[in-house]
Amino acid sequence: MDANSRKIMGLISEMNMRFVVPVYQRPYSWGESQCVQLWDDILAVGRKRGVPHFTGSIVTIQDGRMSDQGVTPLLLIDGQQRITTIMLLLIALARYTQRHGEKGLPFSRDEIVQGGYLTNRFRTGDDHYKLTLSKNDKAIYQALVDTVEAAELDKEPQGLAASQLGRNLALFERRVEALDDVGSVWAGLQRLEVVSISLAQGADDPQVIFESMNSTGKDLSTADLVRNFVLMGYPVAEQRDLYATYWLPIERTLGVAGASYDDAFDDFVRCFLTVANAPEPFTEQDAYPAFKRHVLSRGYASGDRMKVFALRLKRFAGYYASAVRGEMTNDAEVTALLRHISWLGVHASVPLVMELLDGYERKDFSRRDLLLMLGTLEALLLRRAVCDCEPSALEGFLPSLVARVSATRSEEGNVAQVFLAAILNEEGTPRRFPSDAEFSHALRTRDMFGFAGTHYLLARVEGRHRPGADEELMAGSWTVEHVLPVGAPKVDEWRAVLGENPERAYEEVVEALGNLVLTNATFDLQECSMAAKRERVAAGELATSAAVLEAPRWDAEPIAARTEELAAEALDLWPMPELAEEARSAYRAHGRAATAASVSFADLFAAGVVEMDDVLVSANLMYAGRATVTSTGKIMLANGEMFDDPTAAYERFLGTIGAAAGGLNGWLYWRKGEGGPTLDELRMKL
Repeated sequence: MDANSRKIMGLISEMNMRFVVPVYQRPYSWGESQCVQLWDDILAVGRKRGVPHFTGSIVTIQDGRMSDQGVTPLLLIDGQQRITTIMLLLIALARYTQRHGEKGLPFSRDEIVQGGYLTNRFRTGDDHYKLTLSKNDKAIYQALVDTVEAAELDKEPQGLAASQLGRNLALFERRVEALDDVGSVWAGLQRLEVVSISLAQGADDPQVIFESMNSTGKDLSTADLVRNFVLMGYPVAEQRDLYATYWLPIERTLGVAGASYDDAFDDFVRCFLTVANAPEPFTEQDAYPAFKRHVLSRGYASGDRMKVFALRLKRFAGYYASAVRGEMTNDAEVTALLRHISWLGVHASVPLVMELLDGYERKDFSRRDLLLMLGTLEALLLRRAVCDCEPSALEGFLPSLVARVSATRSEEGNVAQVFLAAILNEEGTPRRFPSDAEFSHALRTRDMFGFAGTHYLLARVEGRHRPGADEELMAGSWTVEHVLPVGAPKVDEWRAVLGENPERAYEEVVEALGNLVLTNATFDLQECSMAAKRERVAAGELATSAAVLEAPRWDAEPIAARTEELAAEALDLWPMPELAEEARSAYRAHGRAATAASVSFADLFAAGVVEMDDVLVSANLMYAGRATVTSTGKIMLANGEMFDDPTAAYERFLGTIGAAAGGLNGWLYWRKGEGGPTLDELRMKL
C-alpha cells in the first residue's frame, strides 16, 4: 500500500492514466445535498488564497495491465462519487466558456478538454476518457464528454436528462451561471487535496479497505457491501464475467433500478439471512456482518466456491421476487396463492415463502404439499388480521417455522405435517391460528370498514364466483363503500327504513361486513337516496353485491343476512387446517426442528461433546472421507480447509472428491468416529 497527499486536479490529469469504476461498484448516486456540500467547500477554499482543503481519500488498485496505447487503468475502490462529481463540475465550467467566452477567466475550454482533465487527448476508445463509469452511466458520460470536446452545446446525449449525471450537471450549471466570479471555482478545484492510496495487486485486501472507507458522501448500503464482497476477490476480467453471469440476473430479478434498487436488495438480503439463520434473530444494522458470517462459516469464500454461493443467492432472489410480487411463471395455481399472500402485505411471511419455494424446487415435498402450506399460510395471515391478533407475535413465530421446515427437509421428514403441526400446536397462544368460532365471530361483529383487509376479503370472495375477478379488483381503482350510506341519519328516506330508533340502528349495522361492497367510483355517496345507492352498486356488476340489489329494502335484517353469507364463504375459502391429533401430539412432544436449528457445532465443542482431534467420518458409504476437529472447534478437511458449519464442511468435502451430490445435511452425514453417533444425534442429546 502506498499513500500520499495529492492535489486532486494533479491526480486526475496524470498522463496515460484513467480511472475505472469496477462493475461491482454502485452506479453514480450522489444527490443534490452531497453536490452542494462539495460546491460550498470548493467556493470557500477558492476565496482563501493559498489555503488547501482536504477532501478525503481516493483508493485505487491497478488491474495488472497496461493497454496497447500505454494507458494504465486504475480501479476506483473508494472515491468514485467525488471524482465523477468533479468531472461534472469541470464539464459545467467548459460549457460556461462556450456560452460566455474565456476573457478574464483563469481557465479555458481547451485546458479542461485537452489538458488531461477529461481526456487522454491522443488515445482512442475507452483509453480516451479519463474516467470510465459502470453500467448505463458509462455510455451517457462518454457521450457527454464527446459533446463538450466537439463544442456541441445543443446536442444532449440520450438519457442524460433522466440520469443522476444530468441532474447534477444541471445543478452545477445553474450555480456557475449565478456566480459573479467563476474563477473562484477553478481556484478552489486547484486547492482540493486528497490522500491517494494505491493498493498492490495480490498484496492488499481491497475489501477491507472498502469497508473501512466512505468517510464522506453517502453511506454504503448493504447492497454495495454484499456486491463488493462477492465480486471483489476475483481478478478484474473475472469480475466482469461474474457480474454478467450472476449479479446482473439478480438485479433484473429484483426488478428495480436506481435508488430503489438498494432498498430492494437490502430487504432481499435481510430475508435471505432470516432463512439462513432461522430461528436466530438479527438487527437491520447487523445485516452485512451476518451476511459475512454466513459466507465465511460455510466456506464459500475459499477456493472458487463464491460462484456456488452466487448461484444460491441468484436462486433465492427469484424466490424473493415471487414472494414479494406474487410472481411465478410455470404454475398458475401456485402463482395465484403467492399473489394472494403478497396482497395481504405481511412482510414477515416472505422468508417463509422463500423457504417453501426452495423446498419445492429441491423436490423435498410435492406440489400438493406446497399448495397446502401456502393456502394455510394465507388463511393464517387473513384470520389473524380479522381477529386482531397481535402482529408482533408472528415476527418470532414465522422464523421458527422456517427453521422447522428447514430441519425437516434436511432429515427428509414430512414437511407438510411438521408445518401444520407447528401452526396448530400454537392453539391458545398469541401465535394461534384463530378457530372457526373466533374467525366467524369477528367477521360478524367487528368494524369491517375500518379493517384494512376488507378490500382483499371481498375481492377474494368475488374471485371465487368469477375466476380472475380478484386480480381486477385488487389491481384497479376499486375501493370499499357503504351500502347504507354514512350520511343515512340525515336522509329522511333512510331514517324511515331504519325504524323507530334510526341512530341506534345505524350505529349497529353501518360498519358491518354485510353493508360493504366494492366500487370503482371515485367517491363514496354519503348522503343519497336508496335509488342512487342501488344504481352505484349495480354499476359494479359484482356477484358479491347481488344480495343488495335483490333485497326489497336495506335495513338491519338483509345486512345481517349478507354478513352471515359472506362469513360462511370466508370460512370455506380460508379453512382451518386438518391434522390428526396423533401427528400433532408427536410433533408437539418432539420439538426437534426448533432444537436442531438452535444448536451450532461451536455449542457441541463448548460443551465437550466433540473435542480437539476427534475424527469425523462420512456416514455415506458412497463417499468415504474424514475430517478432524481443531483446537478452536472447527472442522478441518484433509486439504486443510476449515469450517464452522457441518453442512458447509460436507458440501466442500464432496467437492474435493468430485462428487456432484448437493443439498446433503452435514449434521446427518458426519459421524463421530467409525460407527459412532451422527452430529445430529449428538446435538439432540445436548
